[in-house]
Amino acid sequence: MKRKKTSGEAPVEGGGRAKRAAANVAVFFRKNIYIILMILCILAIAAMIVVAAVLGSQPDDMPDTPTIQVPDDDDDTPIVTPPDDDDTPTVDPEPEWTFAPELPVEQATVSQGHSEDELVFNATENKWKTHIGTDFAAAEGSEVKAVFDGTVTAVSTDSYYGGVVEITHENGYVTTCKLLGDVSVAVGDKVESGDVIGKIANGFYFECADAPHVHVELKVNGEYEDISTYLKEGDK
Repeated sequence: MKRKKTSGEAPVEGGGRAKRAAANVAVFFRKNIYIILMILCILAIAAMIVVAAVLGSQPDDMPDTPTIQVPDDDDDTPIVTPPDDDDTPTVDPEPEWTFAPELPVEQATVSQGHSEDELVFNATENKWKTHIGTDFAAAEGSEVKAVFDGTVTAVSTDSYYGGVVEITHENGYVTTCKLLGDVSVAVGDKVESGDVIGKIANGFYFECADAPHVHVELKVNGEYEDISTYLKEGDK
């Protein structure tokens, strides 16, 4: 005889299917848990790669965020106020040293100029030769003066050159006066331009065929040069 279904009872078949489905899902997860975890890891790695690619695609020349420094209230460093421009002392530049010799004899004339590259006639030796120096002619007995400030570094006297006075100046300049008489300086003396060092004399063999004069030679750093190119403009 069939059992009659009452209105208060739940259907048995529907509940059984739900339980079986849940059991099947649980079994599926237990069997495939490692595969599921691997898939989740792959998805996570893929997401990280996408994020890195997006960040790396930004331009490199983007301005950096400026760093703002906040002053420290506890800083005891004193504040230095720049000096007023009106209070700044002015320092004059050192004057440039210039070698500007004066004539060795007042109102002298150049009787023979410096000629190192071309031969000139030497009346004393009766031949053509170079003339290393400049001859300033004046009357015998005229005072010969230092042409520039310096120190006497050599003094000699002989029958060939007469009295010879060498004066060393600054910056490698050296002047030598020959054919002097009555030499009035000695080695070590400090002289200034215009100080008397001797007198024009006669009777010495060197250039004795010429009129009385003083023979002046100039060396610059050991090389002979023409002193007339250095004379003050009014003395030339």
